Amino acid sequence: MMLCVAALTALLAGCGNSSKYENAAPTADTAAYDAVAAEDVAYDAGYGVYENATYETQEENGGTAGADTQLSDENAQTSDRKLIRTVDLYTETERYDELLASLEGQIASLGGYVEYRYQYNGNRNVYVDPYAQPAAENTFQNRSSNLTVRIPSDRMDEFIGKVGEISNIVNKEERVEDVTLKYVDLESHKKALETEQERLMELMDRAETVEELITIESRLSDVRYELESMESQLRTLQNQISYSTVNLNIQEVRRLTTVTDEGIPGRIRQGLSNTFYKMGMSLEDGFVSFVINLPYIVLWLIVIAVLIFVFRFVWRLIRKKRAKKLAAKTDAEGKDV
Repeated sequence: MMLCVAALTALLAGCGNSSKYENAAPTADTAAYDAVAAEDVAYDAGYGVYENATYETQEENGGTAGADTQLSDENAQTSDRKLIRTVDLYTETERYDELLASLEGQIASLGGYVEYRYQYNGNRNVYVDPYAQPAAENTFQNRSSNLTVRIPSDRMDEFIGKVGEISNIVNKEERVEDVTLKYVDLESHKKALETEQERLMELMDRAETVEELITIESRLSDVRYELESMESQLRTLQNQISYSTVNLNIQEVRRLTTVTDEGIPGRIRQGLSNTFYKMGMSLEDGFVSFVINLPYIVLWLIVIAVLIFVFRFVWRLIRKKRAKKLAAKTDAEGKDV
């Protein structure tokens, strides 16, 4: 019984010494404190050995490793790195519906999925000048989509290439976050918690009093909670590492954005092309506007025709009255003569 109490006291003292075991008992003798401190030093030393494994290997080999060995070590380190990759793509298309359908097929074939989707169907009667500023106003029917797509990391470049083939990428932004140290740290903490959990289970089997059992169970509950939290963080990180994120913005346009040729001849060709395009769009928009407003035009024509008819009718009445007055006046003057 005394051995169980001493072991339990030493374990709880070590937990109180560490910042991650805030709820542990604060009392312990000096020997137990030193024992747990030695375990912490061993843990830190083991973590340091992990970080400096390459350097220790080189020292063991007397620093005479050849170029091939160094390259293989660098490749191993690179392959073990935990990277979170995020790409923002701003694209435009003249065939909006076909692009969305094609993207659905590409995402499914690559083993990815759509995490977020927003679509705006717009107004088909609205036209915005494709050469207006800012460039975001380069829309035809104001239809657009925002997608957050998760793609397996090893097929990320393949997906971006497919998007470039079926749409016009006008802007691309990429971010890579290295979470290797964070991932290793979480794994190390997880292993430490698993080790403590095993020790607590052993102490629980050897507990002889109710007080010991309650104390061990309380600490065991805290360890299990922290362990679940570590596992949840590791799963989240692993998902972000295994599946890269693509934030895809799609705009429907009448005409795709083109790169202006360098030099005076190229600028002239581009300028004339834009001018003729604007003229054609102006004629098209004018015709569409005329057809859309045709009912109003017909209504106003009817109103104007009615007003003209009424005016002519009134004017004829006035002329008849004047003619009668003039005739009456002429007859009166003839009788007087």
